[in-house]
Amino acid sequence: MPLRLRLTALLVALMTAAMLITGLVATYQLRSFLLQRQDAELQAAKTELVAAATSKQGTKDRDVPAYVPTGTYVVRLRWQGGAAQDFLGAANAAPAWPPLTPNDPHVKDGRPFTVGSLQGDGQWRLVAGTIPGHEGTYAVAVSLRRVDDIVERLILVIGTAEGLLLISCGVLGWFLVRRAMRPLRDIQNTARAIADGDLTRRITLRSTHDEIGSLSKSLNVMLARIEDSFEVRRASEERMRRFVADASHELRTPLATVRGYAELFRQGAVSSAADLRSAMRRIEDESTRMGVMVDDLLLLTRLERRQVDPDAPAHPFEPVDLTVLGADAVQDAIALDHSRPIRLLGVSGRVKPTMVSGDEAGLRQVVTNLMANAIRYTPPQTPLEVLVGSEDGTARLAVRDHGPGVQDALRERIFERFYRADASRNSTRGGSGLGLAIVSAIMQAHDGVVRLEDTRDGGATFVLELPLLHTPITQQAHRVTNDDSQPPEVE
Repeated sequence: MPLRLRLTALLVALMTAAMLITGLVATYQLRSFLLQRQDAELQAAKTELVAAATSKQGTKDRDVPAYVPTGTYVVRLRWQGGAAQDFLGAANAAPAWPPLTPNDPHVKDGRPFTVGSLQGDGQWRLVAGTIPGHEGTYAVAVSLRRVDDIVERLILVIGTAEGLLLISCGVLGWFLVRRAMRPLRDIQNTARAIADGDLTRRITLRSTHDEIGSLSKSLNVMLARIEDSFEVRRASEERMRRFVADASHELRTPLATVRGYAELFRQGAVSSAADLRSAMRRIEDESTRMGVMVDDLLLLTRLERRQVDPDAPAHPFEPVDLTVLGADAVQDAIALDHSRPIRLLGVSGRVKPTMVSGDEAGLRQVVTNLMANAIRYTPPQTPLEVLVGSEDGTARLAVRDHGPGVQDALRERIFERFYRADASRNSTRGGSGLGLAIVSAIMQAHDGVVRLEDTRDGGATFVLELPLLHTPITQQAHRVTNDDSQPPEVE
């Protein structure tokens, strides 16, 4: 049975019970009120009626006095000796007279009571007592037909009105419940569409501030998170497939080289000492390359594990001066390549200590990877600059080159694993494709960011941003004002 039908049936059942109880209480109260009025009238009329009946004793006159409604009252006089005589009553309407004696409780207390009828199932209200000045008892009865007619008419009116009201309320309640449950039908349809695979469906929000509105908002938030989770899952699976394919490809080349030289040695093609030394050197180079690649993959795995599990073991953070790291990277690059000018500059003004909290080895690897990329992908003798400083409470280190730069179509994937601009994956010039991925992972572990910007005159600038660590050294350095001379350089 549909929920709206059950709610409508419950509403009608509750209204039926309420109306039934109300009708019963109203009927009982009205009947009690009418009986009290009838008893009062009976008590008030009994004296005159008994006197009128006593005056007709011994006669055949049974007429009702003018002030007594015809067929309303009946008087019975029972004389000592058992003879009884009825007065003022209609011949076809009389109560079922009880045998009243002077010692009967009803005679002694004089309170009205109810008796049946000799004809039919009607009832009478009767009061009894002793005849004043005579030996005997009297009983004055009044018919309750008028009371019963009023009560029956009330029951008919209440029943008809309640029946019509229940029908109206049932129909109106059906439409109201149907209208009130319209948002639930929307939720049901949305859930069915999502179950069929449409994760973009959302529940239409209404302007009502009730439980259904709150439920709709909560479900929309939950559905958005579910959709995001599926998107993240799909993206993760896609990255995993791409990673497996790339890793397999990258490892296949050095493995093929090692295997080829081993086959040559087994077949006797490497016979001379010079050829043997050359083969061993190539095998060692490829093995070293594979070792570096595996180490980089392990490092990425550890960094990503720390992002997912904060309780994973990690190197403790300590104060690190980015200026020192930049200066060391400049000196190392100059030692490797004497042909190009490489300088250390301040971000805004003088070169000053720039302290951050982090893992010195990890941050040093970040700067080293950026410098290696800049040297590898720029022509010889191309200038390089390392800029260090702080702005607005953020420490910055930038590696700026003046080479060909990075195309816009490649920027979104440049920090992915094994990604190279060269689609042929030729690694004779490029590295393993993991350097920038390691840079991004280390920066995330330090609550920092790395982004790629264009150099003003052409080239690429990789900018690192980390929370600045306020120490007495940096505070003293920030109080030193800059003059108008050229900022110091380290070359």
